[in-house]
Amino acid sequence: MGEGKKVILTIRGNQVNPHGEDHKIELITEGLLYRKGSAYFIEYEESIISGMEGTKTLITVEDQRIYLERTGSHESQFVFEKGRKYVNYYETPFGNLEMGIFPTKIDSVLDEKEGKLDLKYELNISGKYAGSNELKVSYQEEGPQGFFES
Repeated sequence: MGEGKKVILTIRGNQVNPHGEDHKIELITEGLLYRKGSAYFIEYEESIISGMEGTKTLITVEDQRIYLERTGSHESQFVFEKGRKYVNYYETPFGNLEMGIFPTKIDSVLDEKEGKLDLKYELNISGKYAGSNELKVSYQEEGPQGFFES
């Protein structure tokens, strides 16, 4: 994929369970940004904060579609396309689990220096509503002064 550019990523996640309780996480980390044609690729390592230590996440942003792929200790793959439900199957020690994702919002504004994406989706597990999630990712090029460049 060529050389990636180092960026500072801010990742905010919010999960709202069926009882309306939310669980927020925020992670600021270094990542890599690649561009290939009109697609952008954002790659970063998950941390203990997200509960997925030892996992690498790759987000691919195309025009109206976002792929999220995790490799390592927590493997998963999601496709977010507005208006389309995506279903994935996981093998667990307790049998197969069906996870369905229905995106309600996909917004992204990306370029070589900075960008952000906002993803909202509903989650079904084995056909039952399991809550709604929001994932916001923003990045900026690492400046010569490091983090605090305005």
